[in-house]
Amino acid sequence: MQAASATPALALRYACRRDGRDEVAVSASASSVHHVRLPDRDAKTRFIDAVLDARCGRDEVLELLGEDVAHLKPAARRRLRRRVGVLTAAVPLISNLNVWENISLPAAYHGTPPLGPIAEAARQALAAFDTDPERLLARLPDELGPFERKLVEFTRLLVSAPELAVFDALGDALDSADHARVARFEAEYLARQSAGTLIYVDLPERGA
Repeated sequence: MQAASATPALALRYACRRDGRDEVAVSASASSVHHVRLPDRDAKTRFIDAVLDARCGRDEVLELLGEDVAHLKPAARRRLRRRVGVLTAAVPLISNLNVWENISLPAAYHGTPPLGPIAEAARQALAAFDTDPERLLARLPDELGPFERKLVEFTRLLVSAPELAVFDALGDALDSADHARVARFEAEYLARQSAGTLIYVDLPERGA
């Protein structure tokens, strides 16, 4: 008799009860790619905030990488946050820091490898998109175009090597040509995190 296959491990499970509206529920199995459309901007903001902070409200449930965040102690919460990366407009680039500082400071804060490996990983990621890494790393955020800003934010995430990555409204404010370029972020992430989990989060399509 053949044994039943094990249920795939979840990288993320989220639920939120909202007064007078449908419950919002998201789940993502580990080592896979998921596309999620949340019902409205409020639901999306709450979900992104919960994942960013590894913390949930009284009407929410959140499990990240097998850990229920509800009762985590501060040190455990910090360790968990280091394993998760979110590319979102809610975490903008700091305008008075150049690109290198925007990439390296968060990585150093989260205890990622020394600056040498971070710099090499950043150069490789930027070069993969036909940029001049050295020139780009020296620029300020206000000197960047929409795609360049998105690329820097993605590189900031990438060098922290998250096991779980969330892309929030990845195509916002980009034209059709840049949409094709950001579509390559998935392959770049998975090339570096082959066992990683990637979740795209968006609102419903217009007219849907």
